[in-house]
Formats: sequence, structure tokens, C-alpha cells
Amino acid sequence: MAVSSVKGCVSMAHEGNSFFQNAELRWDSRSLKQGIKYQKAHRGMHSLQVNVGLDRVSPAPCPSHTLLAKVQTNLKDRLEHIVLLGLCPLQPTLSWSGSHRVNSGEELLYTQSQLAVTGRPYHCSFTLALTNSSTLHGTNMSLFSESRMGNCSVEVRGSALSQIKGSGLQVQARLDGREKIWLNGTVEGRCLQTTAGHMNGLGLSEDLTVAVCVGVNHSLTLHVQKRSGSGTSETLGRVFLGTANQTLMLRASGCLESLTAAEQRADYLSSQIQIKLTERIRALQRLLVDFRRQSRDSQLLQELSALPLHVSQQAEALLGKKEKGVLALWQRSPLRHFLTDSLPRFLSLLQHASLLGQQELRRPLATLAGVYQDVKGQRLEAMWREAVLQWNDKLVEVHPALLENPQLRLLSEAGVTTLSIALDVAGQHAYHWIEGRLAMALSGVRKRLASVYKFFPSECSVIVSVPLPQLPRSKTANAGLMEILLEEWILRPLLTLAAVRPTAELYRLKRKIMDSPFTHQALLVADQFVVTFDGHLYELPGSCPLLLARDVGRDPSFTLLLGTDAQKLLLIQMNNHTISVQRNGQVRTDCSGAVSHTFLTDDGVTVRKASNVVQVSSQRGMFVSCDLSLELCSFTLDGWLHGVSTGLFGTNDNDAGNDFPMFDGSQAKNLEDFLYTWQMKPTCIEPSATAAVSPASCDALFSSPDSPLSSCFRVVDPSQFMSVCKLSSSRAPCRLAFAFAHLCQQNYIPMEVPVHCMKV
Repeated sequence: MAVSSVKGCVSMAHEGNSFFQNAELRWDSRSLKQGIKYQKAHRGMHSLQVNVGLDRVSPAPCPSHTLLAKVQTNLKDRLEHIVLLGLCPLQPTLSWSGSHRVNSGEELLYTQSQLAVTGRPYHCSFTLALTNSSTLHGTNMSLFSESRMGNCSVEVRGSALSQIKGSGLQVQARLDGREKIWLNGTVEGRCLQTTAGHMNGLGLSEDLTVAVCVGVNHSLTLHVQKRSGSGTSETLGRVFLGTANQTLMLRASGCLESLTAAEQRADYLSSQIQIKLTERIRALQRLLVDFRRQSRDSQLLQELSALPLHVSQQAEALLGKKEKGVLALWQRSPLRHFLTDSLPRFLSLLQHASLLGQQELRRPLATLAGVYQDVKGQRLEAMWREAVLQWNDKLVEVHPALLENPQLRLLSEAGVTTLSIALDVAGQHAYHWIEGRLAMALSGVRKRLASVYKFFPSECSVIVSVPLPQLPRSKTANAGLMEILLEEWILRPLLTLAAVRPTAELYRLKRKIMDSPFTHQALLVADQFVVTFDGHLYELPGSCPLLLARDVGRDPSFTLLLGTDAQKLLLIQMNNHTISVQRNGQVRTDCSGAVSHTFLTDDGVTVRKASNVVQVSSQRGMFVSCDLSLELCSFTLDGWLHGVSTGLFGTNDNDAGNDFPMFDGSQAKNLEDFLYTWQMKPTCIEPSATAAVSPASCDALFSSPDSPLSSCFRVVDPSQFMSVCKLSSSRAPCRLAFAFAHLCQQNYIPMEVPVHCMKV
């Protein structure tokens, strides 16, 4: 066996900041050359270059190889490199270069790598940058990534911002520098907003925005909006859940057609993007296949190109599976099925039930008749006619003598027939009258039912409003939501049901059935309290002249004054006549003598006086009545005098919101200003503190279930009387009881004054 001779040499040199090393090795006709150059620059940069050449060391057809590597760095935060690999001199050279930085200014990381083949027009590059632009006021991080292959590029940007006012996240991808897709998310205050959009190569953009906000009063708002390429916006859905005016309200809107159109548009855009990505992946595959074909003689290049080719094939297969896309998953999701199928059917059923309930409440007797027919199998009208016929037969049996008389028989039969027909017609009219009155009495329930749930299919919207109980803040802060709902919506109604007084409920139903009086009435109670035309109750200041009521017309037809002096209780002016009601019971008209029984004037003013009752009336519809034994005076205006009165009695217009008018016509901001504007003197005398003590307490009269006034609690609200009574003098309970009983009598409730109060 022949032994080949080997020759080699090594050289090293140093010149300034540069170091050189070269080596060469030869055997037979083969050679290996190697060279290293190291240099340190003045600015701290270090460079290293390595050359390796192999000549005829491999079998044909690629016997020779070359390698050139250059590295430049400052050993801190910068690194640049280039590697040229020539495995076959006749084949293209593979080039790999890059530039890398860390912690350079705002850049936390920057890396760029390029891969190219000499003699080919296409090259590949990858860039990644992470930047920190944070300040003392907030954090700002951004990420940039770009992958480029020839004329094709995919650019991905992302940024995260966090400040005191809010935070935000933005991700966008750009294809070939023209088409862009983005996703934004921001959190500002109590609002979260997310936007997904697309912009084509022509600059037209369209996006979908979802915003969720939580209000200060714990309300929740959800808004889904779509903006098209023309700039027009369309609301796909809106949901509001919150409280307003002691009502838990849910408002939701959204049409299936809008959702379907948005899904179709998203499907089209995703398909277009998928096609473009597939084209670029296939272009990469063609380049890799071409490269593998040209480098088929190099095992190393074949192995290096096999991995990218396999990854590209897997990516193409993944893009081809539409059934696993985000849109496909959404269309098969239970949430979409609930929104598009289950929820509309449920809302339609609720709407049908609500309308059916309202319809039944409009005809309550017909509903009861239908229930009776379902149970007994007989119509109520047929049963009534059968009863009329039976009554007719009994009437005939009672009067046989009339039927036996031939002269009176026809007349009696006609009379009985006419009477039965009249009875049938009267029964039908009574039926319709009772049904109308019951429907009117149940109108409040029907309106409440209609206000609880409203569904508008044409507008694709629904409104649900549930009244909430008024609770103190301390209770809502300490108790949980379920505890409050259980107590207020279940336990409290059960306790209320247990405390129901049948008499009070009967009177309440009676009041609803009866016609409302077409009059306006206000009360003066012992020159201490006032009940206005619209039902407000308040206490008057100390003894002083006050303007109770006055006609607002240019020529006033009535005026009521309280306590112009120590002797006078009321001073009434009607139709240019003055009537003075004294505290001792005397009545004087036009400064003349006292009225003993009845006094009439030429223009329709009438004054009547009984033992303890004084009445003053006018043909124009004004009526004053004072019961001196109860210290109670009422002022009544006919309904056609609507809105003509002002003063401490308020305005007679059935509007409780304007019951505290000022002298100039505006509304008082508080009770003190209201009372002061109608004082006839600037100061008032405080009442004496030696008044007698009432034999009844406020609780016993206005809150106890055993109160003699309790049968009227469902018609006249006692809570206002209770609150005023507790803040007033010791004689207030019985005085307010007189006023309460009077209001009950005005509402058709037979109510007597408490017996123990008559002794005061």
C-alpha cells in the first residue's frame, strides 16, 4: 500500500490591531487552505473573517468547496455577519447575511437575516424588531416582523400601550405592502372595544367593532357595529342592561339578516386572503423544488431544503381546511345557534304570551266565561238564557188566573215575553258594563304587563323592564344581589299577601270601578296642614296670613286668604263679594251682619250656615265647606275650571309636578321658598307649645293594620300622612286623621272619623 506524502505550512502575523493566520495542507493532488483575520477597530468594533477552501477533496461531480464567513461585533449589543457557502464551483453560491442588535436605545431586539442564491432574482429575508417606547406616564411596547421572498412579503406589527387612562393592543398584518388586516383592542375607563378590519389594495377599508361598557351605576352596554368601504356604518346589534328610575331594564336589538350579511362578507374576504397566501406558499415550494433539483449532487443542501419544503406543504394543507377556520367554528358554535334560532323563538313565545295576557285583561268576564265553559262544558250565555226561561216559566205558574182569563191571556203572555226580553237585554247590558268597569280597574295591571316586555319583530328589538324595590344604600352595600331579590320579590310579596285586608282590597276595586269625580279639591286642616289639589301634604308655618288660592285670570273670580287676624279663619272673595268665616263660627258677608242660616246674592253666591258647618258656593263652580268641629275646610272647583287656581293649594291641573307655583309662575325649589312667596306678612308667629296631646299616635293611625283607617289604605296612601305626622306637633295625628277620612269619603269609601279623636 502506497503512502501519500503530506505537506503543510502555517503562518501567523500581527500588525497593529490586526492578527493574521494562514494554513495550507497538500496531499496528492488535493489541498486545504484556511485563513483567519482578526481586527479591532478604534470604536470597540471587532471583526473576524474566516476563509476555507477545499480543492479536489470530494468525489465528482463536486470535488471542491469554499466557505467565507465574516463577523463584526462590538461584543455588547451589535452583531453583523455574512456567510458564503460554495459547495460546487459550477453551482450557485448560498449566501446568508444578517444584522442583529440588542438594548440599543428604544430597541430591545432587532434582527434581520437574508438568504440568497447567487445568480437568482429571488432572495428571502426575515426581520424582527422589539421596541420599548415607554415613558413615566405609561408603557408602550411594539413588535415588528417582516418575511419577504422576492416580490412577496408578509408584514406583522403589534403594539401594546398601557397608561393611567387605559390600555390598548393592536395587531396588524400587511400582505405585499398593499392589503392589510388589523385587530385592535382598547380598555379605557370602564369600556372595552375591539375592532377587526380589512383594507384592500385600492385603499378601501371595512371593519367590525365590538364595544362593551360598564357604567357608573353598574349598567352594561354592548354595541356591535360594521363599517363598509364607503364609510357608512351599520349597527349589527346593541344590548343595554342597567337600572333607570328604579327599574331594571334590558334593551336589545339586532337582525339576523345583518349578521348573515356580515358573515358572508367575512367568508369572502377570508377566502381571498387564503387564495393569496396559498399562491405565495406554492411559489415558495416551486423555488425550493428548483433549488433541490439544481443541488441534487449535494447531500447537505438536500437536507437543508427538505425542512422548509415540508413546512410549506403543511401550511398549504392547513389553509385548505376551511372547516377548521374561525368562521366555520363560529357558524357551528352553540352561541350562534342560540342567537339565530333559540332566542328569536323564545322572544316570539314571550310576545305571544304577553299579548294574550293583555287581551284577556281587556275582557276579564269573557275570560272567566271561557274558563267556566272549559270546566263545565256550557256557555255562560246559554246558562243565562236558560235561567231567564226558567224564571219565565215560574212567573207563568204564579199567575194561572191571568192565563185562564181569555181577555187577559194574550196581554199577560205578551207582558211576560216583553219582561223576559227586557230582562235578557238588561242582563247583557249589565254584563258589558261590569266587564268595562273591570277592564278599567285592571288597566293598571295591563299597562304594567305591557311595559314589562315589548318585542318589535320588524325592528328586531326587545325591551324588558322590571320594577326594582327602593332600598337604602346601606342595605344594598351589605347584602348580595340574590339575597335582595329573594327578600324583595319573594318574601316581601308573601308577607304582603298574608297582611292583605279583604275590606281594603274591596274598596280599592270599588274605587277603580267608580267614575272619577270631575272636580278638583284641596283641604285646609286646622290652619296647620294643607292638602293640595294634586294630593301633596305639607305643614304650614306659624300663624300668619297666607294666600291659599286665587284665580289666575285678569279679573279674579275667587280668592281664599287664611288668618288675616286673630279672629278670622278664612276670608273668601267670590264674584266681588267678601265672606269672612270667624274662628268662633260666625259668618259675615260684605261687612254686614252675621249670617244665621242662608244668604243669597244676585250674582249666584250662596252662603249657608248650620250648627258647625259653613258652606259658600258660586254658580260658576266654586265651593267652600268648613266643618268647624273637625277644623277641616275644603275648597272645590268644577272640572271645567281646569288650571285656573294658584297659591298654597297648588294648581288644579292634575299634574303633581307643578304643585308648588311661585308668585311669578315659576316652580319653587324648596318648600320654604314656596311658603314664603304666599305669605301676606314677612314674619309669622310660631304656634303655642301648650297644645293638647292627641289621644292617638301616628303609627296607630297610619301604619298599624288595626288602624280604624286601614280599610282605606289601598285607596289613599297613608305614607305621606305618616311622614308629616311624625315631624309635626302632638295634635297632628287626629287632625291628619280627619283629613284622611275626608279623602276616603271623596273616593266613595265609607269612613268615619276615629272615635277617640272626637274627644280632642
